Amino acid sequence: MPAGILSEVYKGSFNADLYYTFAEISKTLTHSESSKLSYTLDVPRPLGVPTEQAVLELLVESRDRHIDWKVRVNGVSVSKEFKPAVTVRVGENYLHKLIYDVKSILNTPESMNKARIHMTIRHEGGGSINLRAVGFIVAYSHFDAYTRMKYYTGLLLVGEGERYSMTDVCVDEDSLVDLISFSPAPVPVTLSNGSNQRRILVKGLANIQLDNSYCGYLEISREGSNSGGGNPFFVLGLLSKKLSLRKPTLKLASITPMRSGNEVNISLKITNEGDATPDEAMLVVLDKGFVKSVKKIKPPSPGEIVEESIKIPLNLMPEGVTLRLVWKKLARTQFEDIPVKLPPV
Repeated sequence: MPAGILSEVYKGSFNADLYYTFAEISKTLTHSESSKLSYTLDVPRPLGVPTEQAVLELLVESRDRHIDWKVRVNGVSVSKEFKPAVTVRVGENYLHKLIYDVKSILNTPESMNKARIHMTIRHEGGGSINLRAVGFIVAYSHFDAYTRMKYYTGLLLVGEGERYSMTDVCVDEDSLVDLISFSPAPVPVTLSNGSNQRRILVKGLANIQLDNSYCGYLEISREGSNSGGGNPFFVLGLLSKKLSLRKPTLKLASITPMRSGNEVNISLKITNEGDATPDEAMLVVLDKGFVKSVKKIKPPSPGEIVEESIKIPLNLMPEGVTLRLVWKKLARTQFEDIPVKLPPV
């Protein structure tokens, strides 16, 4: 029977846009009391937007059953810990799954004015520990987005010859599923929905994406005997989500470059073919991949056409440049590239 716990910790919906990241780190903090680890979470932070949900998850390996450390997010100590916090023994070591609610921290005025989310872990003494992986799930409040979500988290060790099954795993019958797992060395695993099987090889931290045929039934099984040998395989979480989002879609409707002395003046018409207004929009001039100029522009509303212009010195575009139209909505960034040739004399 698999060791550990995997529990449903959230099921619901909210007017928010959902982002998540699961990253393998494998950084060691020594027994020194001054040992410290800093890590920037790879999730953009839209300025001034409140957070509906925010969960930080840490996978930690140690020789001791208990670990002594302090976790800070954006400079604030994290004290609110979710249950379950799970510890599983693996050989001579222990693997811990620690889950923190950091919503209140991200909603402080200081955090809401920061474009990134930064985490710091300071060792407080004792034996060395290894931060194996970090997970972060965050939902940013916005009336243009609607998310339904169901989330299971914990730490489940599935040994050789063992299997673990779940039913009704999805928040909606046509939602997708992310299965998050971890193995320090390659392990063959079979996933079944009761009628079809999918065999995969898991190594390190894996985010396995499944379609909605696994919503009703999901079985995770390991090959081999019950001898307890071989490499360990862990299930860290399962995320089912369905997102509806009104999005802006900007297009360069027309581009007219004209020479004017030692400059080229590029006149543009920009239209929004989407169903939402961008939070921010800009024009970027690129020469062989290098940014040469940036100009913020008025974000057009749906169906609106905005006229803009940008001037480029002739010496920057002997063979032409690339004009990049960039627009942002919450923490999502999209762009369109258009090559611009030097107009004839």
